[in-house]
Order: sequence, then C-alpha cells, then structure tokens
Amino acid sequence: MYRSAALQVFLVATALVLPALSLNLPPLVPAVHSYLSDGASLTFRLPKRIRIIVDERDAHSTTDDGLSLIPPTLLDFSQTFKSDLETLFPQTDVELSVGDAHNTLSESAVIVLSLSDTLNTTHADGSPTTEGYELDVAPTRIWIAGAGSKGAFWATRTLLQGLVLTGGQFPTGRIVDQPDWRTRGFMLDAGRQWYPIAFLGDLCAYASWFKLSEFHVHLSDNLPGDVDFNAYARFRLRPEDPALAGLTPHLNETYTRAEFDAFQTGCAARGVTVIPEIESPGHALVITQWKPELALSTDPTLINLTVPDAVPTIKSIWKEFLPWFHSKQVSIGADEYNSSLADDYNNFVNEMSDFIQQESGKTIRIWGTREPSNRTSVSKNITIQHWDFSDDDPYELIRSGYDVINSEDSFQYIVIKTTGSFPQVLNQTRLWAGANVATGGIWDPHVFDRGNASNNPRIADPRLKGAIMAAWNDHGPTASTFLEAFYSLKEGLPVVAAAGWQAASRPSHLTHEQFIAAYPKLEASAPGQNLDRRIESKGMVVVEYDLSGLDSAVSSLVEDRSGNGYHARLVDGVLHTPLGSKGPDYTLLLRATLGHGPATVLSGPDNSFGLVPHHEGGLTLAFTSSNITYPLSNYTLPPSRPNTAVDITLVGTEEGTSAFIDGNYAGNFSVFVTQLNGFVPMAFVAPAQTVGGGEITLQRLVIWQGIQFRMTTRAEQ
Repeated sequence: MYRSAALQVFLVATALVLPALSLNLPPLVPAVHSYLSDGASLTFRLPKRIRIIVDERDAHSTTDDGLSLIPPTLLDFSQTFKSDLETLFPQTDVELSVGDAHNTLSESAVIVLSLSDTLNTTHADGSPTTEGYELDVAPTRIWIAGAGSKGAFWATRTLLQGLVLTGGQFPTGRIVDQPDWRTRGFMLDAGRQWYPIAFLGDLCAYASWFKLSEFHVHLSDNLPGDVDFNAYARFRLRPEDPALAGLTPHLNETYTRAEFDAFQTGCAARGVTVIPEIESPGHALVITQWKPELALSTDPTLINLTVPDAVPTIKSIWKEFLPWFHSKQVSIGADEYNSSLADDYNNFVNEMSDFIQQESGKTIRIWGTREPSNRTSVSKNITIQHWDFSDDDPYELIRSGYDVINSEDSFQYIVIKTTGSFPQVLNQTRLWAGANVATGGIWDPHVFDRGNASNNPRIADPRLKGAIMAAWNDHGPTASTFLEAFYSLKEGLPVVAAAGWQAASRPSHLTHEQFIAAYPKLEASAPGQNLDRRIESKGMVVVEYDLSGLDSAVSSLVEDRSGNGYHARLVDGVLHTPLGSKGPDYTLLLRATLGHGPATVLSGPDNSFGLVPHHEGGLTLAFTSSNITYPLSNYTLPPSRPNTAVDITLVGTEEGTSAFIDGNYAGNFSVFVTQLNGFVPMAFVAPAQTVGGGEITLQRLVIWQGIQFRMTTRAEQ
C-alpha cells in the first residue's frame, strides 16, 4: 500500500526544477472536489516517452466496494490506461511495468499507480468509498493513489481529460477527489429496440470517460399502450435451457451468454457495472406471448399473479439467467401493474427478492410503483428507483427506510424520437438552471421535485443512492437506428455524471460555462469507442476515388486522391475500401451508372444504401439498418439510361439525412410512427466499406466532412 510519507519524499524530490508556463486546472467533466496548486507556476508536459509503473504491492488488488462482482485489478485498469494514453497521444511511447514504486522516487517521465491505506474519501453521506483517489502532479512525474483500484482508474480519467484539453499538459499540484453518490448511471431500453452488443460496449466506454458507474440495461419489454398478443415484444437474452426457448423466437435479436459475459467484462474493465433488468409482472407481453394462459384477461401485457404457474414461470427465467449476471444487484422492473392486485404484487416482489437472494446472494431494485394496499408492503431491503410522483413519493420512501435512486422523469427521461411527454434529449436548461422553478439552480440527485423543495431529501441522506437517466424506445424498433440512441444520450450523459459526482452546492461544482467549453473536445476524444463514426482526415475531403478510366472487370488498386491514404481495391466491379462508416456531419457524392433493378450501392458495418422498388412502380433510394428498410416513399428515380451516369448526393447530420439526384432535391429519409401519427426523420451514417457491384458501374466517390451541398426544398426549386 502507498504511504503518505513516501508521497512527501516524492513531492520534495520533484520540485527542484525550472519554472514552466503556468496552467489553471482545465474544466474537467466531472469537476474535481479539491485541487491545491503547488504555487510554483509549473506544469507537467507529456514527454515523447513515459513509463507507467504499477506498485507491485497493489498490482493484483481488486479493492472495490461497488456493485461489481468482477472488479478489475489495479494492473488491469493500468493496462486500459496505457491503451487509452497511446490512442489519445500516439506520438508518445508508453511502457507499462510492475515494480516497487518507492524505488522510482528520483526518476522522471513516470506515472505511478498505487493504492492508499490512509486516503479517507467519502460519499456525501459520509460513508467511505473506494472510488476516491489522490492525484499528485509534479513537472516530470505523476503519482496516483486510489482508495481502491477503480478510484485509481478514475484518476487516470481526470489526468487524460486534462491532457486532452491542454494539448498534453497538466498543472502541477494535488487533487483529492471522490464521488458524492455511488449510483451514477444511465439506462437504455433494449427491449423495444435491438442494439448490437458491440454498441452497448461502446456506450460503456463513453460513459466511463465521465466516471459513470452503472449501465442499467432494460432487457425485455413490449410496445406501450393498448396492444394485443401480436404486438412487438422482445426478450434479449438467449436461454440455454430448451424449456425457455419460447421466450426468444427471434434468435437473431438475442445475446448469447458468451456475448453478454464479454459485454459485462468489457464494461467492468472501464469501471462501469452492468445492472440487468428483466421486467415483470407488467410490461411482460413477451412472457404471455409464450404462455398466454398467464395473461391478465384485461391486459395481455400483465401477468396474472393469481394463476398458479405465474410466479414459478418468472422464477424459472431468473434461475436461468442469474448466473449470467456479474452485479451484486439486479432489477426485476415490477413497473405499472394492476392496482386491483396490490397485495398480490407486493407479495410477488417480496417473494422474488427472497428467491434471488437465496439463489445468488443478490439484492434487487424495482421501479417506483404506488400499490394501494393497507395490508402489505414491499420489503425495505429492496431499492426503489423513483421515476414519477404519480407512482411514488421518493422522499416519503426515504423517510420510511427505503434506499432510493433518482430517475425523476422531469429531469432524466428521454424518449428516442420526440413525443408529447418526454424530450428526445435531456433538457439542458432545466439541468443547469431549473432545479427549482422559483429559484433556479443546478440539478443534482437530491432534487426530485422542482416545484417544492420540501419534497427533496438532504444531500447527505444515506438512503439516497444516486441517479440514473433513462432512454426509452416507446416508438419501437423502426423509429430509430441504434446509433441515433447515442445522439440522444451523448450530451446529457456527462451532465448527469457531473451532477452525480459532485453535488451542486459544492463550491467547485462544474458550471454550465465550463461544460460548454470542455464538452466538444471531450466528447470527440472519449477513448475505447467511435460512436460518432469519425474518420481521421487531413482536410475537408475524407476520401476521393476516381474510377472513370478503370475496367470494372479487372482487379486494380484505386488511389485515394484526398491525401489521407485510404487506397481501395476494385474486385469484380466492387470497390473495397479500408473504411467502415462516416458519421455526421457528412456529404457523400456517388457518380455511377445504375441498373434497372434493386441493388445495394453502398454497404458498411452499420447499414447499407441502395435502390429498392417503389410502391407505385419504378425504383427509389433507401437505407437499410438492422434489417429494416427506409425508402424515400415520395420519390421515384428517373428511368435508367444506358451509359449515362447519375450523381447521387447524400447529406447526413444527427438530425436527419437528405438525398439529391443530379443536384436536385429528392427527399429526406423518414419513417411513420403510429403513436405520433406522423413521420420522424432518420439519421443514417454513410456506409463506405464496399461500393458498387452487379449492374452498378462506379465512376466517382467523394466523402467530405460537414455539409458541402446546400439543401433545397421542392418549394425553392
């Protein structure tokens, strides 16, 4: 373990250097609790070669008081840190080793990672946390001491953010930092929309950059409202027990045990614990589709808990999947049930709590549900995730002895693709200046009621466990692509993270102005993922291929004329590039002669683009994502003419995608959403892995950064 005496020697040994350019602490997200400058106007500058040394006494420690059952070692976290440092600063050569940190006190160009047995970091309620850390920065070396292995990892996020924001520098001094709340999370509705497992893992990497601790994955659900037995409903885990096969008739939309295990392990490697949710007895159409006899006669989405086989069926599902889950707590949902069965509901929740505890040693959480019973109640060893005052009173629950998580919908709910009830992105104005309707202020997890502050607990209340923002897919799988979920989450998520790390009343809490200054660069730099689908480019032209003089029947190398070196190969008329997808904002120009039938023109790892039959005859343009096709329903391509090339231009932003043919506006891609009784825009990335083939003869392909083509409307034309 690291000792404070060794640190004092370290500070003295590294202070005798010439002054350098002074830097203020950059606007980190979250802000740190305490920063004490050394007063010498010095800075640490990232050298061309640096050593990461993991203290041999702590390298294999997994000290962690969080909810993960698979906490990484300090060495594991250090390896992730090394990889991130190399990614963010490729000009720096990074070496990682395990050794006696005390023998390095006189060395320069080193970053030491260790654990502290004297560091006293606590949550807002005064309880100790292993997520705390101390970060001591000297001009030529850095010493990190974590209260636990994850605390040391969070210190590396602080360090890397600072280096990113300052171009490889960090002000000298000492940071002591820790979260005010344990639960700092986000939830994604994967029941009503299919998300590739790699995408979920990338979300963990993004969340980790801002020190979020939990990813709550909603794994089963059905479309809301008045639905019948044939409505969309999915269960996302693929059971290995044949007796449960009826849960998952759509196997291509499920995760295997190996996939889900790798996902949880990957999230844990970045300090994020996956909290799985299997919903019942409400939102359970996927179960009643399998076993209709379990459905409540008045609503097929509700399981009739009075049916003898109801609870045993739910237990059999949990018995199958509990061994999959690497968290100390799971969610059984238990949301929005029939009030006439209040006692049956309360008894069910308590019985499931006991069952899960006996089977796995795990505790449970449920969504807040106000069941009108004077005889029974939910056990106080169950955590309540509040979401709306119509379903529970969070402060009353806290006063009654329940642990509560804040997911208050007026601050933290979004529905992907807008609705009348909830926004598509978190309301930034409300988060930064609307904690109270009368006095304003910055929101943090202790604020449930913005209209009446007396309904909010103390920041230091030990029953307040933190907050989770929630992203829902009420409109089902056709209303969005999986990457559009990231566009909805990406700006709100770090704000919730900052609020959960440090209460708004703290003098060093992040301000809105600081967030605005830091967010664009930090969002673009989050390591371990590329959800923006960025492609590195020296200029505005990302890639440019000219095939006008090439014989498509002959395999050949095709030069990238952009200067970025993305050379491609033409094989059997198909252009194979080293690229995948180009995210927004982009402009893509494709010049090609088209055939007379449907064809894939562009394809990539996220989607494809091509020609499909129009419902009134002829062909139209369409994107296909997750096996769902989105055509331009109000546009028909002119008949193809032999040896005549067509210019197809696609313009993509996070708000939508437009198409132009020979410079003329063809339309915006959209989809009809039944619940909204209208169309919503679709934002597609540009697929760029393969181009052409079949009857398509490619002549030119150019992709630009940003919008390079002025969009016009039919009225303007």
